Amino acid sequence: MNKKWVVAWVTPIGMPPKPIGSDGACWLMVRHNERGWELPGGWVEDGEECEMAALREVYEETGLLGTARKHAPNLAEGGGDVVWIEVDIEPIPEPWDSLDPKIDEVGWCLTTPHPLAWDEKELSLFSNYDWSA
Repeated sequence: MNKKWVVAWVTPIGMPPKPIGSDGACWLMVRHNERGWELPGGWVEDGEECEMAALREVYEETGLLGTARKHAPNLAEGGGDVVWIEVDIEPIPEPWDSLDPKIDEVGWCLTTPHPLAWDEKELSLFSNYDWSA
């Protein structure tokens, strides 16, 4: 049986997902110490719903608590689910440390950071997804 995996598209509360490069686009990424910048995420544990897995991963990697707003099954390449999560904090320009030893820093993005672990087309797919549906 293949394990399911999930990534989180995290935005500040009141700032719904917008296409990358558009005015007001703001999302959260983590810098993995080997892969580079990526979205928070990981494996869904046995008996866990995708939304709960995404919330758990966001907390473990960023220290932030949030609310899962929408779930996009199989949106990520290779069959990963994407969950839009809102967090009730103001975005700040400075990155912060993660308690996860594999994550070097956490930060809000207005543009695509580099080095990027993901394909930029995939990030655009997530940001352009119709999260209002």
